[in-house]
Order: sequence, then structure tokens, then C-alpha cells
Amino acid sequence: MIINKRIVKEVDRQPYVLLLSLVVKSFLKTIALLVVVLITSTTVCADEWDTALKKAKKEDKPVVLYFFTTYCSYCRAMDNEVLADKEVSATLKKNAVYLRIDVEKRDDLARFYGVRGYPTTTFLEPNGQRIVQIPGYVEKDDFKRVLAFVKGKHYKTMNLKEFLRKQALGRSLQDGPETVEGFYPVRHGQIVNGYAS
Repeated sequence: MIINKRIVKEVDRQPYVLLLSLVVKSFLKTIALLVVVLITSTTVCADEWDTALKKAKKEDKPVVLYFFTTYCSYCRAMDNEVLADKEVSATLKKNAVYLRIDVEKRDDLARFYGVRGYPTTTFLEPNGQRIVQIPGYVEKDDFKRVLAFVKGKHYKTMNLKEFLRKQALGRSLQDGPETVEGFYPVRHGQIVNGYAS
């Protein structure tokens, strides 16, 4: 019996080729699955944002976009001290379409809205137009004032700065001769946008 040496060599290599092909196929399937998961998760977030805008328009409610990161200490403080407040959360639930945006997952939205630091709260009209954007931590009472400005649609007749001055003047007249210093929504910084600067 004559055995072809070439056939023997190919038979000897086949287990390695077979093993390598199985590894490559498995790797490619894993990559394909990962791509599908990433595309699907981005679509879900995009759908959530799109749904929020549609809901706001349909219900004629402002949109509140809260940009945060998990590693940000001021974000955690704002979550615990401001957004967890019963009155604030009830107002957000009843009078606005509130959407929390984890910037680590949706940095495209942060770039779209010009967010440069965290936390940042962006208030939008029901049609998606920006009302005001406030970077940084906002004290609870100050946040309630901004919610009153947005909820009452005062942005249609005045900017935030004018609204807060009128509120401060009203409080100072009620309180007597004491003056109210004003509104400082950010611990270190100032309101950044054309309406409130």
C-alpha cells in the first residue's frame, strides 16, 4: 500500500486548521453579537429621548434633561439633596417630562446640548427649544425657583434673570427692609446661556 506523504501532512494539520477555524468563527460571532447589542442599546436610549420630546409636545409640558455621570460627587449630591426632595420630584413628575441622561452612555446628547460639566440641567420648551441650561450643582430652593419659572411658562415674557429679580423683590417687600441677595444656582460659576447671563 502506497501512502501519499502530502495527504498525510494535510491530515496531520487538519485538527489545527479545524480548531483555528472554530476559534475564528466563535470570535466573529461574539463581535457580531456585541455590535448588535451596542446598536440596540443606543437605539433604546435614542428612542427614550425621542419619546420624551414627543410626549412633551403632546402634553404641552417642558422637558427637563438632567446630565450626570456616575463618578461625579456633585451629581450624587444633587440627586440626594435636590432631586430626591418630595416637592421637586413631584413637580418634575407632574409638570414636566423629566429625563436623566448618563453622559457615559449618551455623550452624543451632551455634545448636542453643549454640556461641558456635570451635573447640567437643561430645560426645553415642549417644542424642543432651549429655555435655560444650568451647569453645576443647584441648591434645592434655587432649583424650585427655576422649576416655577419653567412650569409657569414665564420664559415667554421674560428671561430667568428678570423672573428671579421680580421674585426677590416680592420677597424683600414681604419680608420688610431686608434685601434678598439674589440667585446663585451654581456653587462655583454662573448660569451659561443667552437668556440668563
